[in-house]
Amino acid sequence: MISDIQLTEWYLVRHAPVKNSRKGIYKDANAEAVLPATETISALAAELPKNAEWYVSPLDRTQSTANALIKEGSLSPKIINTSSEITEQNFGRWQGLSFEEIWEEMKDLEPHNWSLLAAETTPPEGESFSSVSDRVSGFIENLIKEGNSTPKVLVTHAGVIRAFAGITLGLDTNQALALNAEPFSLTRLLHQTGQGKGGQWQLQCLNRLY
Repeated sequence: MISDIQLTEWYLVRHAPVKNSRKGIYKDANAEAVLPATETISALAAELPKNAEWYVSPLDRTQSTANALIKEGSLSPKIINTSSEITEQNFGRWQGLSFEEIWEEMKDLEPHNWSLLAAETTPPEGESFSSVSDRVSGFIENLIKEGNSTPKVLVTHAGVIRAFAGITLGLDTNQALALNAEPFSLTRLLHQTGQGKGGQWQLQCLNRLY
């Protein structure tokens, strides 16, 4: 019955911009964020539900972003979980290198129009975007199995947001890499349990900036 369909709101926030970032892979995997002005934080926080379940990547830049949003928005999360399943892609030995420094190692690899690396490419001692997508998929499935309709807020990274949106929209991993997720942006999705055509996910906004 239509009346039995359960709706759950999902809010995906990318962390605030990274301090001293430059083109390439962040110098430090646990790089610090530079929080935007208070009015900007408040504007994004106003979009978030008051009593959601929060899931935050363990890295400093996501933790500080989440804390700022909760404080400035006077939010009261039901739970705050630190989840390694939604942490950034592990770039292994390529962490901290500029595009120029990596180029010699990657120039013969399969190119991608919208990303530094194709989804299947695994950096030395790191993980591929396809692997990120696999762990994000497991994270989504586990939360859906819990069966509660409490809104979910994720404070995470660009790769995780691309993977999440790609999974829910049925894109392959290389298509998902074409989605954009700027620092301190919001992506919203709605999940429903109905079995009709059109899938169980609706993308309500992608990469909204404040």
